[in-house]
Amino acid sequence: MNKVIIINLLCLFSFLLLLPFKEPKDITIGTPKIEAGTANINGKISSPNETHKNNGSVEIFVPHPISGEISKYKTVIDESGKFSIVVDVETDISLIGLYTSLKPYNSLLVKVKSGEVTNIDITYNQNLDIEDVQTEPEMDKYQMMRSLAIINQMLGVYDAVPEPQVSLYNKSPEAFLNHVNTRVSVKLEILNKDSLLSREIKEILAKDFRIWNYRMRAFNYERSMKFNYRNIVKDTTAMPKMQKIDKSYFGFLKDFDLNNPQYLICSSFMDFQKEILKNGTLAIPKIAERDVPSWMASVKAILSNLVGFKDGQYYDILAANAYGRQLNEEVTPLTEKQKKNISDYWKEGEIAKILLRKNRQVVELDNAKSSAGQTRKQ
Repeated sequence: MNKVIIINLLCLFSFLLLLPFKEPKDITIGTPKIEAGTANINGKISSPNETHKNNGSVEIFVPHPISGEISKYKTVIDESGKFSIVVDVETDISLIGLYTSLKPYNSLLVKVKSGEVTNIDITYNQNLDIEDVQTEPEMDKYQMMRSLAIINQMLGVYDAVPEPQVSLYNKSPEAFLNHVNTRVSVKLEILNKDSLLSREIKEILAKDFRIWNYRMRAFNYERSMKFNYRNIVKDTTAMPKMQKIDKSYFGFLKDFDLNNPQYLICSSFMDFQKEILKNGTLAIPKIAERDVPSWMASVKAILSNLVGFKDGQYYDILAANAYGRQLNEEVTPLTEKQKKNISDYWKEGEIAKILLRKNRQVVELDNAKSSAGQTRKQ
């Protein structure tokens, strides 16, 4: 090879090495894994006339798929427009919802990682709409700004005219489920037509949207039929004659692929799980002080044919969610027997860490309430 060419190539290579390295955009979400951790979120707000200084705040919603709740965090924006907060996470990667008091519910969907810091700078325009978002690690700006907005669009939040009612109360349960599935498919076309969203985020948003719809519409068949009857017939006193459903009605769960780990970062998953645990037709027993293996065996006898699998992480998550109902809804600490059952089954695994961490928080809350009560009595 010509010496001049070789020298030129070496010079070019040396020049490239000297160029500053820039991290690629974090446009992928990845496969979440269960992990008891925390994530740091730091940011800066810029707004016309420094509107954020008027007692501005940032609210963050973090899915906790193991303890079974959406946890809400709030922090203030300081005089310089900065904010900082540490949140508990239950997966190594999480998709959190974030909005500020400048324009509530104009939300961003932000990826955070357990044990790491996410920096996010938000710039508002004169109308207090988000004009720009800069993050470190760098993320896909369009996906952050568009994901939750497109969910609202599919839900019909922006529709000027409500969706026309279809008579379903006098149809079979199968016809009703077909209607729900058709409506979901039609709405998902809005998502599918967005060419700027990645295939991965579309899969996650589609799962989230589907389970939200089925939880709201299909799970409580009797409630849905009464609601439909009143809307169609315009009679709030009479009740329609409805077919009785049994467990086989829930065969639609087989279509959801509930062992898919993507559900761990779906915001609707926690309420979906609660619906399964409390549904009267499915009649899943409370976990109470039963050991996990025997409780799980009784649950598999009910669900395995409906969800389409007998084993997998899903059942562990559902068992954790069963404890979560006690911790979140009843706000009752775990008994010593329950803590032993958790440790016996999950050992020192991440699910055990998460449930015991949540239990400590409930105990601390209980102690704080007791102390406040004692203070008032004095």
